[in-house]
Amino acid sequence: MIGAIASFLGMIIRFIYSLVGNNYFVSIILFTILTKVILFPLYWIQIKSTEKMNRIGPLDQKIREKYKNDKQKQAEELTKLYSENKINPLGGCLPLLIQIPLILAMFMIVKQPLTYIVRTPQEDIKAYTQEYLQKEDVSDKEMKEYEIPIAKEKNLLNMQVFKGFNLGDIPANVFSKDEAKKASPLSLAIPILTIVFSVLSNRLMMKNSNMTDEQKQMQKSMNIMMPLLSASISYSMPLALGIYWLFGSILQIFQQYLTNWIIKKDKEKLALNEGGIKK
Repeated sequence: MIGAIASFLGMIIRFIYSLVGNNYFVSIILFTILTKVILFPLYWIQIKSTEKMNRIGPLDQKIREKYKNDKQKQAEELTKLYSENKINPLGGCLPLLIQIPLILAMFMIVKQPLTYIVRTPQEDIKAYTQEYLQKEDVSDKEMKEYEIPIAKEKNLLNMQVFKGFNLGDIPANVFSKDEAKKASPLSLAIPILTIVFSVLSNRLMMKNSNMTDEQKQMQKSMNIMMPLLSASISYSMPLALGIYWLFGSILQIFQQYLTNWIIKKDKEKLALNEGGIKK
């Protein structure tokens, strides 16, 4: 399934790539914007679901305390509470569930750009790999592993942003002793910036939020884990994925500002109406 998603997304990136004059960097940026726009309705559902859950938080906690020794009754009362308030407890998880296969597909795309973006036939990739490794017998693993250096060598995909910064490079290879794999020290900026913007995005998510103490503790743990995870992946994967992740975090910040502003206006309007003032 992930391979099918990667194939579909790769075709989209290829289409964008052809529209922007064969610029891989710009293609990744535009693709990131496109995915954010498409996923925004799901993100909005998540935000509204979280707001509703926060609103009924005291009632939720009261039911859990009252029926803590009767799990069946507790589940019945919580289901009734959610139903009366038109809340889907899993609504907040939907965007995450959608993004997991998307990220996994992007792993495949950036590691195998000839297969998923350039759409090079496998027999041609095999011939390129044989030529590159100077041997007749090449495995499927080798064909996948050497797609990026082959794409660089034969200029099958324009991955260079500027001198010393190539989207096929892997930041971890800055310290490689293999000169063929060695990446520019400049590439280390991407995982570092990924941490910075991921932390900013997570902090903004907590701002002006009516989270319960339990939710805040959980979010604090996520605020530590997610930036480290994103940096680790950006460090060990081709820079194209790091750019996708980094720019996605930057867009997330603007998206969060927008939703916080909308929610704030909704709360002000609700407070005015409850006070008997019509706006």
